Amino acid sequence: RLPQAWLDTQDRQLGHYVNGKWLKPEHRSSVVCQDPITGEKLATCLQGQAEDVMTASVAAQTAFYNWSRLPGAFRAQYLTRLAKVIQKHQRLLWTLESLVTGRAVQEVRDRDVSLAQQLLQYYAVQAHTQEEALAGWEPMGVIGLILPPTFSFLEMMWRICPALAVGCTVVVLVSPASPTPLLLAQLAGELAPFPGILNVVSCPASLGHVLACLPGVQKVAFCGTVKEGRDLRRSLAGKGAELGLALGTESLLLLTEAADMDSAVEGIVDAAWSDRSPGGIRLLIQESVWDETMRRLQARMERLRGGRGLDGAVDMGARGTAAHDVARLYVPWPLVVASPFRTTKEALTMANGTPRGGSASVWSERLGQALELAYGLQMGTVWINAHGLRDPAVPTGGCKESGSSWHGGPDGLYEYLRPSGTPDRVTYFSESLIYDTFGLNIPPTIPAGPEKGLSPAPPYGIFVGGCFQAPGARSSRPIRDSQGNVHGYVADGGPKDIRGAVEAAHQAAPGWVSRSPGARAALLWALAAALERRESTMASRLERHGMLLKAAKAEVELSVAELRGPVLRLREPLGVLAIVCPDEWPLLAFVSLLAPALAYGNSVVLVPSGAYPIPALEVCQEMATLLPAGLVNVVTGDRDHLTRCLALHQDIQAMWYFGSVQGSQFVEWASAGNLKPVWVSRGCPRAWDQEAEGAGPELGLRAAWTKALWLPMGD
Repeated sequence: RLPQAWLDTQDRQLGHYVNGKWLKPEHRSSVVCQDPITGEKLATCLQGQAEDVMTASVAAQTAFYNWSRLPGAFRAQYLTRLAKVIQKHQRLLWTLESLVTGRAVQEVRDRDVSLAQQLLQYYAVQAHTQEEALAGWEPMGVIGLILPPTFSFLEMMWRICPALAVGCTVVVLVSPASPTPLLLAQLAGELAPFPGILNVVSCPASLGHVLACLPGVQKVAFCGTVKEGRDLRRSLAGKGAELGLALGTESLLLLTEAADMDSAVEGIVDAAWSDRSPGGIRLLIQESVWDETMRRLQARMERLRGGRGLDGAVDMGARGTAAHDVARLYVPWPLVVASPFRTTKEALTMANGTPRGGSASVWSERLGQALELAYGLQMGTVWINAHGLRDPAVPTGGCKESGSSWHGGPDGLYEYLRPSGTPDRVTYFSESLIYDTFGLNIPPTIPAGPEKGLSPAPPYGIFVGGCFQAPGARSSRPIRDSQGNVHGYVADGGPKDIRGAVEAAHQAAPGWVSRSPGARAALLWALAAALERRESTMASRLERHGMLLKAAKAEVELSVAELRGPVLRLREPLGVLAIVCPDEWPLLAFVSLLAPALAYGNSVVLVPSGAYPIPALEVCQEMATLLPAGLVNVVTGDRDHLTRCLALHQDIQAMWYFGSVQGSQFVEWASAGNLKPVWVSRGCPRAWDQEAEGAGPELGLRAAWTKALWLPMGD
């Protein structure tokens, strides 16, 4: 009766655990925590309010000052001690979790509690080597974590372990009647002298907006449904805190005719009907083995043993009616949707034809076929002939609408780090911004060519599909030099041109992705050589724009170095990437953003400097002969109008924006449509001529995502 004994220490009334002690404010409503099987009342949990969240945030911010300044070795010692404390109290943890959730105790004991200890030990090692391995990076600050009712305490551990390891402090918002995270916070808080590094508040997820807007909170990690993530993305636009999303828990199982049928059926049952996966399952089965699979699956299901979670002999804990009602809010029902397919090509089309990309498993004894399918699946994690394996050293995440945050491995550390010297994120919300009209007040344009007299140079068109072409509106805008004289005319692009550029980028993407990293790097080197040959011309153009000749030559030299600089890790491209360049550094910023995007396999739709786009268009003349058609598309015109078109476009898969405060806020708001990952400047200038900001590892991390491919070996 360990859980009841622990609950008795709190008089069966649980509050919040903040700053190393229990917080039970008066005048709060409470929620009953009960056994989902019998309905027996176990305890009452206070339902927090905004004041409680603010108190936890202040405690975390106070603790951050000392915690972040400790050497990594001291933080490693703390995490190691916490792992030993969890081991000491593991029976209490697994029985409490099983009692409250109805999950099978063997699942919690053998998987969750064991993996929680492994996570602490793994990130203790990472903290010990932080000064050397993560030189040039610093902890973000206070991290907020929002967990829905159906996520287990293990999901909290996946995120708080790397955050604590790098020096951040954490505020966790958990659903009322979730005592296990509170117990973990108590165990962590009792390890003096570091109160306040982990604070848990029991409250509705709707208070996540309050947490994200508090001073000092630098990032909010949210786990929940796609709809909730989309609403949170819109509500937090311009509010300062970075948002990391892990949405939905659906998984895909792809079973071919070459699969080991017995192992595959066990994998399906384990994924769908055990308590290990709270999400929905999509099951794709090859037609030739459809009947046999269904027969074996039904026979195996009949042998499943269900019952009370604390019974060690059951396969599946009975969550009960109450748990089922809660789960319906977060889990797509029916639980498993099975569909047949004929060929592997059809299977990939079906699997990738949805907006979600969480996890998947491929079942085939033909290794070549299994690897081809695994590489072709647009999923964050893919297992071959297994499902649901987890390891602290392996990154786990999703793509598309399944989110853009990662946990596990080195990627989990970078989620809570920023380049050294980066200023704190503060609210930059613009009250005057009207989302419905942003970018629609376009200044009047003129027909292609000058208003009167001869043009100093032929007007530049938009660069789409590997060639220059006239814009859809057949209009242009003048570009003036530092003296106010017309230097040239550039196309005034619009929605039609953006649509054409995105279509061209999608057509070019498969061929570019299929090239080896070495082949992509060779083309970037060739482009660098072509730009080097144009050095004097480019420098004179920049000089005419008001730059000193020496500075202009330096910008061209840095641009050439950027194209030769990207060093690759084997990671997945984002897809079609939209980039809106800053007005300053018209050549260097253009090349600095373009180089990593191309090196990691993305195709690009790019808006160059609005003040002086001509150097970027000069580079396009070289790209027309060197790069595949449609790989890079450059559209000039009104920046706000083009930003609106790109941010709202549902086939743009990621977006970088370097511009105004209002533009940054709009991009964050509009990205909620297809939940594309965005990177915005928040109106802050960037030192493109400095190594850390113009060519640092942050650009490479932003340009791709990690795909974990599991290939179990041996028996």
